[in-house]
Parts: sequence; structure tokens; C-alpha cells
Amino acid sequence: MPASITTVRRILLAAATAAGLLLPAAVQAHAKHGQPQHGGLVAEAGAFQGELVAKGRQLTLYVTNHGEPLAMAGGSAKATLLAGADKSELAFAPAGANQLTATSPAPLAAGTKAVVTVKLPNGRSGNLRFEIK
Repeated sequence: MPASITTVRRILLAAATAAGLLLPAAVQAHAKHGQPQHGGLVAEAGAFQGELVAKGRQLTLYVTNHGEPLAMAGGSAKATLLAGADKSELAFAPAGANQLTATSPAPLAAGTKAVVTVKLPNGRSGNLRFEIK
């Protein structure tokens, strides 16, 4: 029996060491969760997060899952923009690994609210809510 106890201890030690090596990567990914990585606004939609970057008329939406990019090839998004009494809609198209882009007729003014409905390539969807600052 002493050999089996030693084997169990070795297995437990190996498992603890492996967990310790993986932990820093998990902590780093979680540190990015909810934090803007591109200077935009971040919102959560349950299974994924989005960061909306508005530069002039160009809107870019970066889609992630706990800080890790989600591939958006085959995905789509539509934004409903509310600026005072004005309402408009924009369609986003895939533009990179985890990016979707759209062009607004005019730069978004501070206070504009955006509700972005995102459809992931796997068919899941969710809504992201932003307020332009």
C-alpha cells in the first residue's frame, strides 16, 4: 500500500502544479473582462461582451467572451440609435477576427443611446446597450 499512497501524492502534486501554471492565464483573461481594450464603451450580453468604438462616422464593435476574442465571420449586428427624438438603424458587417463595422450618416453625439443586437456565428444572440459619452 505505501506505493499507492506515494502514487496518489504524486498525482495530486502534479495536478496542483498544473493548476498553478494555468491560473495566471485565467487571471489575465479575467482582468480584461469588462475593461475597454480599444478605447470604447463596454457592455455585457450574458454569454459575450461587446466594446463599441465610435470614431467620426465609423463604428467598430469588438466581440469577446471573458476578454478572449470571439470570431465573428458569419456573425452580424444591427444597432438602433436613439438621439433625442431621432431614431435610426445601422447594419454591421464582419470586418476582422472579432470585429464588426458600420458607418453612421453623421458622428454620434454625446448622449446618443445605442442598442446593438448581435447574432453570433453559432446562432446565439444578445443585446448590448451603450450610451455615447
